[in-house]
Amino acid sequence: MSLTVSRGEGLTVITIASNPKSKWPALCQILGILCCSPVCSVSLNKKKKMTNIHTALGTMQIIVGVINIVLGILLKSTWIFNNITDYGVAFWIGGTVLVIGIMTILAAKFPSPFLLVITVVLNVASAALAITAIVLYSVDLALGNSLYCDRSYYSPYGYEVTPSPEQMRNTELCMQYKYLNKMILGGLDIMMIVLSVLLLCVTISFCVLTGKALCKKDDDAKLVEDPELHKPLMEDATAGPAC
Repeated sequence: MSLTVSRGEGLTVITIASNPKSKWPALCQILGILCCSPVCSVSLNKKKKMTNIHTALGTMQIIVGVINIVLGILLKSTWIFNNITDYGVAFWIGGTVLVIGIMTILAAKFPSPFLLVITVVLNVASAALAITAIVLYSVDLALGNSLYCDRSYYSPYGYEVTPSPEQMRNTELCMQYKYLNKMILGGLDIMMIVLSVLLLCVTISFCVLTGKALCKKDDDAKLVEDPELHKPLMEDATAGPAC
């Protein structure tokens, strides 16, 4: 598929010729042209500047997303019940931030305005998720959730029974590790709050830098306009002398 641009007086026509040999549908071919076409891409100088910074920001988002998912898996596997595990906060926040981080790196590798605008919108959503994570982890830290040690034992018929020696031993172990577990969970909550604040700063930085790059591209486009359009009209040399 090829893309040609023709400009007239106050009119710009973009023509896209489809590739009949391609297995991709026409819509996918159009999106590929919009994302990767040299006509739609930013300048090489800006691409070099954006690649390193945006790749670092996207990598940071991926790291934060993976840590969220790993934390959710650890809490689920240890049978710790709190606001984070009950609502699956670590999973849906971590998964979404992970995808946005991948999109950010793709936008750094192929910095077309179309892909950059989409990534900016996704990073705004990532900033909202970061604020949500800060609130939820702060609430979890304030509640001080820890292991639940059940001291009551019931028979299958609902009657309270005397626990066996093994059950008593498990309860004692649970009580011993309850406060240590509370300290560990509090430390994890603090770590996730710090990472969420870092994620918020990363998303804001990406949006600001990308917005500046897009605005600079528009300014550069104005500077490279045809200079013939701005030349003053020449006086007609064949005109007769004034009376």
